[in-house]
Amino acid sequence: MLAWFSVASLFSASAMAALEVDDDAGRTVALTAPAERVVALAPHIVELLYAVGAGERVVGALEGSDFPRAARDIPRVGSYRGIALEAIMAREPDLVVTWRSGTPRSVVTRLEALGVPVYASEPRRLADVAGDLRDLGRLTGHAEAGARAAEAFEARLAAARQRLPETPRVFYQLGRHPLTTLGDGHIVTRAIRHCGGEPLFADRRVLVPEIGREALIEARPDVILAAAPDDDWQQAWQDDTLLPAVREGHLYTLDPDAISRPGPRLIQGVEQVCRALERATPPS
Repeated sequence: MLAWFSVASLFSASAMAALEVDDDAGRTVALTAPAERVVALAPHIVELLYAVGAGERVVGALEGSDFPRAARDIPRVGSYRGIALEAIMAREPDLVVTWRSGTPRSVVTRLEALGVPVYASEPRRLADVAGDLRDLGRLTGHAEAGARAAEAFEARLAAARQRLPETPRVFYQLGRHPLTTLGDGHIVTRAIRHCGGEPLFADRRVLVPEIGREALIEARPDVILAAAPDDDWQQAWQDDTLLPAVREGHLYTLDPDAISRPGPRLIQGVEQVCRALERATPPS
């Protein structure tokens, strides 16, 4: 009897340990049982949860959480303009997954004060997406599915990595008026490097640097990328023939959801970047 009790105790301790992870803020998140009611406070988090098979456990989300299609029916607890704590608590969550840089700190503080477990998601490196898939799979009782999703993501990421005969200088257009791009700490910048390109202005100290026209001409981009629903943005560049990317026609449109959401579909955005840089680089 004692031996059975010892084995059972070890099994129980192991099960509890399997529900303990470190989130993207470096904090330990521990649950005594798999989360059954999850509120997701960013669209990419909803996608992560569906990817690990926990979509049916998502009971609250923000406006804009539209993938997969079933996510459109999840009750809303706010939007990018504001998050309602009362709406979150009305969903009776046993886990809230926040966006570390997007969820107001006041909301996180109140949730913690109310005793609600909080996992902060903030993939900054490409490989971090796989880490979030594993963590959320474990926290929702879908550890095997989370591991499979992570491995599939990592395999496609490894397959996409390329070394080009020449390193194209790449300008990622975030905004047009004013002209802005993304700095070194952003996952899109890492995607450009993963695909063999040199992201221009990555050395700027801010995450979203504003770029003057003269500085862009001096940087001589070989490729210009932008996330947009269509190619209309390219028309605004047609008179800028001082730029090699414009003269050579190397302006490429990326799927905005795939490249801007650090979730499982990010790999599709990475693959689009890689294809664009490969097309823009002459063969050796």
